[in-house]
Amino acid sequence: MTILLMIGLAASAQETTSITCATKLETIETFAANYHDPEWYGAQALAWQKVVDEQPADEWAWRNLFRATYYHEQFTDGFGNDHDQSKTADVLRKMEAMLPDSYVLNLSKGRFCLSSDSAALRGDNIFRAIELMPEDANCEDVDYLTCRLWLIDPENSKIAELNKRIYKQGYFPERILRYNWNMLQSMEPNALYFANGDNITKPMKMLQDALDLRLDVAVIPMSFLYSDKFREALFRRLDIKPMKVDLAEYAKRGDDWGKQFYADMMTYLIHESKRPAYFFTDVLTDANLNTDSIYNEGLLLKWSDHQYDNFAVAMHNVKEVYHLDYLAEPDLHPNTWEASDRLDLSNVFLLSNLVPKLWKKGDTSESNHLYKILEQCINRCAKGEQHKMLQQYLQKESQSRGDQ
Repeated sequence: MTILLMIGLAASAQETTSITCATKLETIETFAANYHDPEWYGAQALAWQKVVDEQPADEWAWRNLFRATYYHEQFTDGFGNDHDQSKTADVLRKMEAMLPDSYVLNLSKGRFCLSSDSAALRGDNIFRAIELMPEDANCEDVDYLTCRLWLIDPENSKIAELNKRIYKQGYFPERILRYNWNMLQSMEPNALYFANGDNITKPMKMLQDALDLRLDVAVIPMSFLYSDKFREALFRRLDIKPMKVDLAEYAKRGDDWGKQFYADMMTYLIHESKRPAYFFTDVLTDANLNTDSIYNEGLLLKWSDHQYDNFAVAMHNVKEVYHLDYLAEPDLHPNTWEASDRLDLSNVFLLSNLVPKLWKKGDTSESNHLYKILEQCINRCAKGEQHKMLQQYLQKESQSRGDQ
């Protein structure tokens, strides 16, 4: 249910100094889709609190109150040293008193659980929320529960079923799906694919399940490697001996221990499985990998113990594998996720590297074709100083080509 409610300034002078006035209630989306300033989330929390006060049985209102409060505290360091005493925890307690064992309560506990709630810490609320999920459940919430199920019970057949449902409902923007399709299709058979975070890996996993596409590729969210259950299921899938992991020992190595843990886990999986391995382009910021073994193949990085002509592979991917014409087309859904622009910039960097090289090699037809795609992509996704810099690049590139 969507509710629009006009609200005025908060009555409290203290509230008005820290939280701006909201003009209407809005669905609280993931910040990957639509990020707002912390003050916006605070204002939305005030607005949804008013609805909850007037309609205490309204699950949709509780859902948005919880999400707005959670994001506001997350982006303002409001949880402090004891998150059990936070405003988010208080919302959760009140929700449990008003709507015990409801879908929205179990959904919310999946995102934020009190330290004393052993069932929520185990992930029991994820299974219960999926069991109670209404037919018209918000698609983002369904996607979140699917991702959490993938973490705590990675061999559960319900994951593929829910991913099919999400795909049919068109939750992920087309540009994100096309980008993931390109990455997935460019990998060698039986590859490992690593990326840090479920927001990056989930679209690819959904494409696999919904379209039965490249099921040979093992999609591995790096953050999931902290989970004993996920690692055990992965070792079984790859048919390799489990790696003994002592996170307490890693924690003694200093602030960057997580980067070393990721590097050790990934290199172990690569060498033991003897499978080709690929990484999302920002993986080197999250893991202490040996850069001498990392090669750029276009939209992906690849692990290799020996040198090879990765530029030739990148060229092949652009000419024969990737579908890039969509970058020059107008968006079917102009109000797409903010994350889409960041992915488009990866395409910009790829093409801006290859276009001049193709020209110098004498492949003028392909170079001109990709240049037009590059130009449209820059005009759509780049902003501010970034756009100015890329426009200068285009002008310089056009001059070097004789304006052909």
